[in-house]
Amino acid sequence: MMPAKRKRVSDDVMTRVSGAIEVLSTDRNAPRTKRQIEILSGLGHDAVARAFRQDAHEPDNPYRLNEKFNQLIAPLGTGRRSPAAEEKHQDKQRIAELKQQVGELNRQLDRYAMTLFAHYLADNPSTESDGAVPMRRQKRHRY
Repeated sequence: MMPAKRKRVSDDVMTRVSGAIEVLSTDRNAPRTKRQIEILSGLGHDAVARAFRQDAHEPDNPYRLNEKFNQLIAPLGTGRRSPAAEEKHQDKQRIAELKQQVGELNRQLDRYAMTLFAHYLADNPSTESDGAVPMRRQKRHRY
């Protein structure tokens, strides 16, 4: 049994898909997905998928849909976010990293302050510090 020949898409479909890719390249807020190409071109999933498949199988195709789409999504990696959404995502990651650094610095500062206070008490025995209790004894044990 011979495999069914795939239905070719018209030049109009190829032009509309190519135009949608061009629109995506200028819009910073649009997601870089084939679904967005379907929306912008007003075509269905089958037509867009066939256009990309036909473009891949025809080396002399002047539309170069796959090449244009790959250039469009290459800087974004696999996330396919819009450039604005990618910047926002990276900012959130950077904020989380900085919060971790602040937490570690606060813990270091607490250790330093406790050590400094302990040295002060050890170096300055006075009547006021007679009632001082070592810091470790004041910690409550949690069960």
